[in-house]
Amino acid sequence: MTLRATILAISVLSATVVASGQPPTWSSDIASVVYAKCTPCHRTGEIAPFGLSSYDEAAAFAGSIKHAVQTREMPPWPPAAGHGTFMGNRSLSEDEIAKISAWVDAGAPAGDLSQAPKSPTFPSGSQLGTPDLVLEMQETWQVQGNSKDVYRYFVLPTSLPEDTYISAIEFRPGNTKVVHHVLYYLDTTGTARAKDLADPLPGYSGFGDPGFESAASFLGWVPGAQMRFYPPEIGVRFHKNSDLVIQVHYAPSEETQTDRSHVNIFFHKNPVTRLVQEFSLNPINLVPGQNFVIPANTTRSFTTRFTVPLDVSIIGVAPHMHLLGKNARAYAVTPQSDTINLVKINDWDFHWQGGYAYRNPVRVPRGSTLYYTAEYDNTINNIENPNSPPKTVRWGESTTDEMLLCYFHWVVYLPGDEAMDMETTIPTSVSESTNTFIPHLSVYPNPSAERVNISLELSSSARYWLEIVDASGNVVRTESQSRVMDAGMNVISVDTRALSSGGYIVRLTGDHTSLTSSFVVRH
Repeated sequence: MTLRATILAISVLSATVVASGQPPTWSSDIASVVYAKCTPCHRTGEIAPFGLSSYDEAAAFAGSIKHAVQTREMPPWPPAAGHGTFMGNRSLSEDEIAKISAWVDAGAPAGDLSQAPKSPTFPSGSQLGTPDLVLEMQETWQVQGNSKDVYRYFVLPTSLPEDTYISAIEFRPGNTKVVHHVLYYLDTTGTARAKDLADPLPGYSGFGDPGFESAASFLGWVPGAQMRFYPPEIGVRFHKNSDLVIQVHYAPSEETQTDRSHVNIFFHKNPVTRLVQEFSLNPINLVPGQNFVIPANTTRSFTTRFTVPLDVSIIGVAPHMHLLGKNARAYAVTPQSDTINLVKINDWDFHWQGGYAYRNPVRVPRGSTLYYTAEYDNTINNIENPNSPPKTVRWGESTTDEMLLCYFHWVVYLPGDEAMDMETTIPTSVSESTNTFIPHLSVYPNPSAERVNISLELSSSARYWLEIVDASGNVVRTESQSRVMDAGMNVISVDTRALSSGGYIVRLTGDHTSLTSSFVVRH
């Protein structure tokens, strides 16, 4: 569907919304959507040009809001629907867009402001709690007031005396007005340090490639992103004495600005049994007969492929191109010829690139063919084309070069991965209505043959009783006495060899709450 057809369809739906009754109001219909999808970036101190933290602010920009949501310029969310279910989805449904349009067309009525949702509050310092390690840029970077984009790599030595497993990594911008997005790399070779020393300015310049092969895999950061912990059995290894390298995209600024951002690192509290790994499709994987060359005044499509040698669970994906990128898609085809859609970007925008984490791991069976296709526009019709007139473009890391890359973050598949919830709880919240920490219970592996691990995440120590109940409601396993569990992540390991095959419920009962989860025993 073309943009014009999309806007027409939304306009018709908007008219239907109004015709069905009273027009939407801020208090009843609009505030909750704006606060959830827009305010994380549109608030004081953040990168968006105006705030959307109140009715008055939203009403003042009502016309701009309508245009931005109808054209899907905002909120920025490149992945297309139906190609992966991701955490942190900022996109609006057609119904939400129609309601916003109808609200604007009706004159942006306030409704009963006393009944409106309260403006969200946002944590300062960290969304995840107290970090185990803080890595700060070693020098302040100055953003010139010349209205130009800047891409800069900064080296953050970890100084770790031994290999350490990480449960979360959290970027905290020093200047939210200019920090646009961040990509992470881990250097164990010293290459980044050498590049930093060779450059007279803080860090070193670079657009697409840090100059070394990253030793660890993390999805990047964009404004408004909600950081998350990995589930208790999954983690990433930080190598001893390694350097965390961040590529920071500074947005154009009309005023001179300074930035000194930092990164919060959270260590795993439990032994990690499943290590996150990274694989990329790139020009080495091009189908026979293709070479990665984009002649001037042409559009070109490329296809890469790879046969998966074992069952894997993909937990994140990150397509990457430069300014000639037009669209991209990643998918897998199983040995049974079933297609697994992983991600699709219909309208590539380098300035809004990112990595996307799945809400549930996506199983790709052994023997499947993994595909990544990408199209490039090297004509004058591409307003982002860095060359005028267009020139033949090949692989490279500079602004005028191009890349063909898609990163996949994965773990070795275990039965039950498809049901694993990657949306782990956090100790802080952006919503006043949900600022109470909710204990998080998970069970793995699921199904279980010999042993099951029961993890409980708590904000403070508490006393709990453990029971395992079969499908008939009979208690088949219980702790002899209650146990005190500490703040943070607690893991209880239970031998299931004596249990019959079938479904069971874990029940953890505390002084003020009861939590349940299910698992399957399969011998």
